Amino acid sequence: MTTTLITGCSTGIGLASAVHLAARGHTVYASMRIAANCEELLSAAKEAGVEVTVLTLDVDRSDSIRDGVERVISEAGRVDVLVNNAGLGDLWAIEDTTDAGLLQLFRTNVFGPIALIRAVLPAMRAAGSGTIVNVSSVSARIVSAFSGPYAATKSAMEAITQAVAVEGAAHGIRCVAIEPGFVRTPMLEKALSTLPVAEGPYTTVAGFIRTLYEDGIEGGDDPFDVARTIEAAINSDETVIQHPVGPAAEWVINGRAATPDSEWVDLWTSGTQEEFGTRFLELFGEPP
Repeated sequence: MTTTLITGCSTGIGLASAVHLAARGHTVYASMRIAANCEELLSAAKEAGVEVTVLTLDVDRSDSIRDGVERVISEAGRVDVLVNNAGLGDLWAIEDTTDAGLLQLFRTNVFGPIALIRAVLPAMRAAGSGTIVNVSSVSARIVSAFSGPYAATKSAMEAITQAVAVEGAAHGIRCVAIEPGFVRTPMLEKALSTLPVAEGPYTTVAGFIRTLYEDGIEGGDDPFDVARTIEAAINSDETVIQHPVGPAAEWVINGRAATPDSEWVDLWTSGTQEEFGTRFLELFGEPP
């Protein structure tokens, strides 16, 4: 039976992945910073008729990472799959960033996942197999206004994913990046709440982002769509490192790749939301 450790399981993608993989026969250790926040997870697991083991693990603390991984190995004897899912999604214009805010974003989204990878690699190498799944984002490949810091963390993790994929190959260890677009989770709503509401030099583009996020909250992917992509990546026999989640993510990634930089940058000089929306569709085409 596959032993799987997932971070950030109190809500959203982590919760969906824990329940979905448990239903597919995985022994799931569903971790979260505060174990008391497990009620929604346990309720979803009960409804699905599966069991998961709740694990306290704070990705911002090296001792918590060490203790969490040691517990899994002690109880299960191995870690076959690590899903690095816990993360922050705050939105800032570069001018508005602070040293403390950037450090926290990178600590949670990059330093923590790397520490977890370091913690599980020896056991995976000893077993001669293992899969590391890093939940990334389409923001690793398309950077909009206010997403620079968040996108930087996801781009960093995609570079780490590439490195671990090649370093681990000789030891039977795979590493993949999952790239969702908008997903209907509390993280999306929290990110939207970080956009500035006061008048300022970036008020217009903040309005464009606000509308995009509001549309994402209403019409984004279900977290279980991401969980199914994670399962498919774990089970795949093909060497594919980057896994966009569904047609919408591929539409955004391919649209940006096909859009000249000059037109992408000029898009953000639109004067109104209507103008921005029209020009966006002219560049990307109708969404799937």
